[in-house]
Formats: sequence, structure tokens, C-alpha cells
Amino acid sequence: MPGIIEIITLLLGLTGFGFESNPNAPTADAALQYAMPDADVVIHFDGAVIVPKNYAVLANLVNQPQIKASPELLKMVRDMTGQMEGARGMAKTMTGFDPVTDIADGTMTVVVPASGDPTFVVQVHGKFTPALIDKIASMSGQPVGKVNGGSILEGKGDQPAVAVTSTGVLLAGTTKLVRDRLAATWKMPARPANSALAMAAEVIATRPIFAIGIALSPTAKARALADQHGETNFATDLMQRGRGASFAVYADGIAWTWNDKTKAGADSMAMMSEGLMELLRAAAIAPRGLAKIAIGALDSYKGKSKQIDALIAHKADLMKLVETYSGDGNFKVAIATNPKSFQVTARATGKSLSEVVPAGMLVPIGALFFGRDTGAALSGPSARIATPPGPGPAPKPRQPAPAPHH
Repeated sequence: MPGIIEIITLLLGLTGFGFESNPNAPTADAALQYAMPDADVVIHFDGAVIVPKNYAVLANLVNQPQIKASPELLKMVRDMTGQMEGARGMAKTMTGFDPVTDIADGTMTVVVPASGDPTFVVQVHGKFTPALIDKIASMSGQPVGKVNGGSILEGKGDQPAVAVTSTGVLLAGTTKLVRDRLAATWKMPARPANSALAMAAEVIATRPIFAIGIALSPTAKARALADQHGETNFATDLMQRGRGASFAVYADGIAWTWNDKTKAGADSMAMMSEGLMELLRAAAIAPRGLAKIAIGALDSYKGKSKQIDALIAHKADLMKLVETYSGDGNFKVAIATNPKSFQVTARATGKSLSEVVPAGMLVPIGALFFGRDTGAALSGPSARIATPPGPGPAPKPRQPAPAPHH
């Protein structure tokens, strides 16, 4: 097992790992072209400037002098990169598709029925051609369907169908849903106000690297509320009065939007947003402060053990890690409430995402914002999608901060 110094060395080698904004990010129309019109949830990911760059950082670790200097660390990194390159090479050999460079962005829309598994449609932009489906079919021995210049491989049992349109968009979902979208008669669905598609379109227009829009239908709400067995709590209150919500991750921070039915509800969400921002500041400052205290106290234990002496010898590296992977809590915050629509918008912006929130906190924040029970309602085998074959009036500010600007 690598020791603490090897871990420090590895973390230093990963300082180039991170996120960038995409000046050529997809428009809302492009991302929602094949969406389900009655979607309860929309999930969007833009990987064009994320995956290739970060993959290159990982692949280059074996060439870094500080990693080469540690035989144990070098072996571990070589094993990791070897597995990565092996999987990538296999995909390229079998299909001609590079999962690192040939995927641009993907969007999934989900509908929650009264019972049974959710249904979904996934669309992925990238370097796809109908020939990709032909290659996959030749390996599996399944017949290929041809629809309007596109190719479709129908799923067996509960497996999703996969297709590539004549314009090079990869689709996945139930066979009927995919066939409908390949047809020449398909038209991009409308996006009514307060719908999940409208919420998603609004946030996708701001070029996030990840975004989710939620607007549960009466059916989906009834199913989620039924799981509460008559109990009333914060989650049930949100589902009953909420009209829609979105959450987004950017290269420089995070943002969320909440549409409420009442002024009191909007005021409560605005207060919660303020509290969450304060927690994010504390989450940045407290660990950073504790790390500096610990590093400053190391010299008092000099000679106690080889491990401590090694840390003392690497104090400069430790400080660099603290500065790189933590923020000082001074990121910009903008929270606003529209008094007419009862919409609350919040945005936290720093020099980088890590200055606003540690990566490990993104999942808990999402759970807090959208509610545990909403997520439970969306669970089910069909909601868990395997990687597709191939590599998928102006708001009135509550405080002096400017209105959110992306």
C-alpha cells in the first residue's frame, strides 16, 4: 500500500485535473431535441471539454518525475492507466469509436409512472454514425433496423434499444420511444412553463457542465407521497407546493432554482439558500484552517517517527495541496426572489468549482435540495442506464448582491 508521501505525490500530480466551461456547449434546443414531452426529470452532462482534458492528465501521470521516483507509486499508476487504455483500445478496435474524444454531451429525460419502472430516453451528441450500430449488431448477431436513414438495434427483454439517427445522434430507450424519434415525423417537444423541460432549458442555456431539472407530474407526486404513508414532513411539503426546480454545476461554482406556489414557500427556500451558502463558506474555511494548524504543529513532533519527519520534509507540498484543493470562503453569492412568480435563484461563483464546494459534497447537496424521497421515486432498474454501446420580470434581490449572472 502506498504511504502518505506517495499519496501527497499523487495528489500533486493531479493538480491539472479540473473542469472548464465549454464555449461551444449545446443549446437547449439541441440538448432537448429528442426529449420526452411529459418528462418528470431531465439530466444533462456536457463532457466535451471535461473528459478529454482530465483523461490526458491521468494518462500523463506515469511521465511525471516525482511519480517515477517512487517504484510503488509508479506501478500503481501504470496499472491504473493500463486498464484505462485497455478499455479505450478495445472500444476503438471493436467499434471504431473513441469513448474519450468522441462524446460531446448527453441528456436523459425520465417519466415516473403510477407504478412500475420509470421510462427514459437518452440522447448523446458526438462522433456517431449509423455504421456504429451496424458494427455492434455484427458482433451480437442481432438484426439492424433501418428507419429514416438511421439504424436501430432493438433491445431484448428489459434491455434498452440503441440507435443512431441519420444526423449522428445516439439514442437509447425503449424500442417504441427510440423508433418514434427516428421517424421523419418527429418534432422537438414544446416546453410549457414550469415543466421539467422548461426548467432544464433555462439552466442548459447557462452552459453548465452538469444540470438537472425536475417538475414532478401529479402522477409522480402521488407515487412519491404514497411512500410516506400519510406522514407530513419537509419532503412532502416540497412536493406539494413545489412547481419545479433545477440544480447546476459549473466550472466556477454551483447554482439552483426553485419555483414555489406561495410567497411563504419561496421566502422559506430563499432563507434555506442563504443558510446553505453559509455552510459552504464554513466547509471551505474550517478544513483549511484545521489543515494549516496541523501543518504548523508538525515541527513540535520532529524525531518522533519516520512518518512525521517525512511530512515535515514535505511541508511545502502539504501547503500547496491545502491551497489547491480548498477555498477561503470568499466566493461570490447571489440570491434573488421574484415576488410575482415565487421563483428563487441562487448562484455561488469562485475562481474554480473547488473554491465553492468540495467534489465529495455535490451528492449530499443534491439530495438536500431535491429531497430524499424524490430520488427514491425515481429508482428502479430502468432508471439505471448502462453506458450506451460505443465508448453517452427581473427578480427582486433579497440582499445587496447582484442578481444571478452566469
